[in-house]
Amino acid sequence: MSDLEPASGLYAFLTEVAEVLGQASLLTGTACAPYEIDVAQCRGKAAAVVLPRDTHAVSALMRIAVRHRIRLIAQGNRSGLVGAAVTDNSGTQVIVSLSRLRRVREIDPLNRTVIVDAGVLLSELNRQLEPHSLCFPIDVGSDPAIGGLIGANAGGSRLLKHGDVRHNLLGIEVVLAYGDGTVVQLLAPLRKNNTGLDLKQMFVGTGGAFGIITAATLELKRIDQSTQSMFVALPDHGTALEVLQAFELQFGDLLCAFEVISEAALAITLRNFPTLRHPFSQSSASCYALIEIASSMPGLHTIFAQRSEQVLEALYESGRVLDAVLGNTSSFWPLRDNLPLAIAKEGIPLSFDVAFSRSQLVAFRDQAAQWLAQEHPLLQLYDFGHFADGGCHLIVLVPHAHIAQYGIAKIVAVRSGIYKRVSENGGCFSAEHGVGPMNAAYYGKYTTPEVQHISRAMQQLMDPQAVLGRYRYT
Repeated sequence: MSDLEPASGLYAFLTEVAEVLGQASLLTGTACAPYEIDVAQCRGKAAAVVLPRDTHAVSALMRIAVRHRIRLIAQGNRSGLVGAAVTDNSGTQVIVSLSRLRRVREIDPLNRTVIVDAGVLLSELNRQLEPHSLCFPIDVGSDPAIGGLIGANAGGSRLLKHGDVRHNLLGIEVVLAYGDGTVVQLLAPLRKNNTGLDLKQMFVGTGGAFGIITAATLELKRIDQSTQSMFVALPDHGTALEVLQAFELQFGDLLCAFEVISEAALAITLRNFPTLRHPFSQSSASCYALIEIASSMPGLHTIFAQRSEQVLEALYESGRVLDAVLGNTSSFWPLRDNLPLAIAKEGIPLSFDVAFSRSQLVAFRDQAAQWLAQEHPLLQLYDFGHFADGGCHLIVLVPHAHIAQYGIAKIVAVRSGIYKRVSENGGCFSAEHGVGPMNAAYYGKYTTPEVQHISRAMQQLMDPQAVLGRYRYT
């Protein structure tokens, strides 16, 4: 605080925060550095980091921020891909880290619900739920905080069976950006509650722009007792959707995951993680499908294996499957989960998390690959993702050898070209990560004026002083 003028609003804000929340809850200077960068390497310069210990402290912080007109950026575990959880470079915005809100308040095994603080990490929550044979079924490669999951409305690899966060959220506790630091408590663990507007949904997927979520009530699922995983070699991406349909016809809602990985993406993963092994001794596949069948009912493994073999045999005879191998849940998922880390080792990754109807997914993927090869031949494309729900992760890699040739202008051209093809194929430019500085320009370009108008009006209602979030729906 010594670098600030005593008369400045920021100085007064930080002084009051230290007095009300305690100096131990406030970080400034170089102590902010770990909070100023996220997993996608988005960076900012924070005026300070505040670490409240409970909802009461968040409410007090909000009152101070509104009074001094200081922008607060809510932050979980910084695992998003659009930069929404880090500040800009002005040095005037303040990070609100929820990392100290770590209580699992109440586990109700009979009701299959949990009330949990927003700063609890997904891994920690599931560790505490495991003795009850329960889990929160959002399966993502990173380890986000619960508040961040809600802010991004994450889906993950098993959305096909369990849905996204929105489908598993029963309630929230949220601090509003009002002068009195209003706390709205909507934590009732009810699956049926039609007493007016379902206000919790207003905060899902908004990245902390309408309020700071401090706790949530989550619906839980029984841990799977019977599973069957398989890794399948495919001739092309279009065939993947035919294989998906075949498994849906045979297994219905027991089909838990259907991930597609391109040959190039698998190759770079194996190259950078030599302890992993290729499932096949040799393969001419264009891509692969990681398929999982699962049920919380025990004793079904043999049935799953027999039925899977029957489906795969029929697909092999028709030429839609080139090869396949069966395994357990841990056999193949490391090949999928280590993909982003492997790619990042060989250059600068430009990540695109996009979504389509299934019928348009392959057309987009092929168009994007063709355009990139023609317009940017120095770059490399790696694609993988949740084909079953229309999701596609594209990572365009700028190899180390060509970084000097790809400045900001060229990178913007790549992003614009990819998103243009997303729009042309009726897709969504942000499937799970919301809107932030990495994709804000495309929100303005591809979101209809009517939707932008409503969103702008809602944000003005919920945050009249503009003290919340990295992005304004302007």
